[in-house]
Amino acid sequence: MVFIQFCRSAFCLLCLVISLSSCAGVMNTAPKVNELAVAGRFDQALQILENPQKYGTNNELLLLYDKGLVLHLAGRYQESIDVFEQAKLKYDQLYTQSVSKITSSWLWNDYALPYRGEDFERVLINVFQALNFAALGNFEAALVEARDVDSVLNLINDQYPANQKNVYRQDAFARLLMGILYETVGNLNDAVISYRLSWQAYEQDYQKRYATATPQILKENLLAAAQKFGDRDLNQYRDAFTNITYSSWEDKQKSGEIIVVEYQGLSPIKVSSEIPIPLPDGYIMQFSFPRYEQRFYVPMTTQIAALPEHIAIKRFNFSELSEDIAAIAIKNLEDRKIRVLAKAIARPAGKYITQKAIENRLEHNHGDGAALAVKIVGSLYNIISERADLRSWQTLPAQIRIGRLLVEPGKYEVVVGNQNIGQVELTAGQKKFFIVRTAR
Repeated sequence: MVFIQFCRSAFCLLCLVISLSSCAGVMNTAPKVNELAVAGRFDQALQILENPQKYGTNNELLLLYDKGLVLHLAGRYQESIDVFEQAKLKYDQLYTQSVSKITSSWLWNDYALPYRGEDFERVLINVFQALNFAALGNFEAALVEARDVDSVLNLINDQYPANQKNVYRQDAFARLLMGILYETVGNLNDAVISYRLSWQAYEQDYQKRYATATPQILKENLLAAAQKFGDRDLNQYRDAFTNITYSSWEDKQKSGEIIVVEYQGLSPIKVSSEIPIPLPDGYIMQFSFPRYEQRFYVPMTTQIAALPEHIAIKRFNFSELSEDIAAIAIKNLEDRKIRVLAKAIARPAGKYITQKAIENRLEHNHGDGAALAVKIVGSLYNIISERADLRSWQTLPAQIRIGRLLVEPGKYEVVVGNQNIGQVELTAGQKKFFIVRTAR
């Protein structure tokens, strides 16, 4: 009788595990939201996001990530700000999980826990918030968000042992953005510092780890700001940036500045690596861990043009890579592989110890047949339940690119690639940010 009850319980548990492991809601819905966002069908994407049940259990943070970014891409910047603030609060709440939920993840898999997100995803909230405020012309608030990137990265890395910290410890694009924002509010000293730190991050970190070179706009801005400020390292910058033609600080103050932030490509998706391991006593265990897989896209250098109202000659430039989100995502996950594998190994080991104890007890009370049933059911449970967590922020682009045009004061149509993204009227020294998602 005890054996029959055990088998019934095991069957019910398997059904529950299958339900939890599939995480069908978000895995089916998030790609559709991403497809609509890339196609510029933001209202339809938001209509899906208005129904939390579409994302299923434990995926509130992912819903907030996607909703905040879709609103950002739609140009609904204040609404995006509000949603991303909710995402920050949710992320912080998830650091204090109940013991019962943490225990359930060890019995089944990480789908039993709310999605906490990758470390780089949390950092990108501040980046997008800074751009939201910049697009609204609230440059002081944009600066607060950009400056907070360093604090968030430090807090994240503080939770890990010294030999297991992320290599992603600084964000060169955020520092470039800080420099531009400091320029905008008239703080030349901090602009020079931010540009210099950004340049060092690109040269010492981004170039090596993510194959992302120092953007031209950063070189030009650092040279102009350093020359105006009288930076003693100006000659060092000139030696490093050979053959760079740049507008002086004074000339820039006489011009209007159009800054285009372009999102391009598809962020990588997580796939599962699974290793079944037969044990000598007849059990089959399984290790399962996620890895990122690049989604195909062709990076493009996009033309950015400003069409004057009364002049036939347009001003144009090209976007350049400033943040390779895909490369950061892949490297970030590879970097924490030791932490992932530790849990991937410990969880099956814990299941095995529990199952072995049940087997011994049933064998003693009911004989070899009961013990064999435990091995069969336990092995099936191990294979079915051990699933890598494949949730990720799928609406992210693969790349953030930046382009800049210096123009004479006046009215302009701004065109990115073949998209007319809006009109602007600029006065001398004024900066205007535009955000665009390229459909490729």
